[in-house]
Amino acid sequence: MSWLITGIKNIVGVQENLHDTGFLTVPGIATASVYTANDTLGTQFVFRNVPKSGTIQTAIFLDLDDEGIETDLILYKREIVETADHDPYAPSDLDLESIIGHITFSTFLNYNANQSSVASGMFLTYTAPQGEIWAQMVTRGTPTIAVANIPKVGMTILEHGAFKAKGGN
Repeated sequence: MSWLITGIKNIVGVQENLHDTGFLTVPGIATASVYTANDTLGTQFVFRNVPKSGTIQTAIFLDLDDEGIETDLILYKREIVETADHDPYAPSDLDLESIIGHITFSTFLNYNANQSSVASGMFLTYTAPQGEIWAQMVTRGTPTIAVANIPKVGMTILEHGAFKAKGGN
């Protein structure tokens, strides 16, 4: 059995593009100071000009201090009340309502003087009405970061969008 469809107009499809955020240096880290497990690592920061809707596919943590300690990247749709660097991470109930999700960096590849951790194959779908994703890092261990070795983090996002195909009757 075969079908013949005629007279279709205004065909709508889905257009998907990859968006690379580039690497952002985690701000506000107290260098040469020992963190404890569950402390915020630096201050919150923002990925600007991200797609307003998408799926985070991959995130990369560049551990330039060669620590290899499990670290979480907590993501929000908007700016939240900041937990100070070195304090136990404690978002408010209201702030949790804007959470996109979290990404855990737990497996590291050691390059002798530094390390990287790649979280891939994720399906972390989000909406960010302002085109911004706010972020906070949380350590699960006890790193001591040297002044010249501040970590960086970046993401690859699959952008969602609609388009109209030309043609039709």
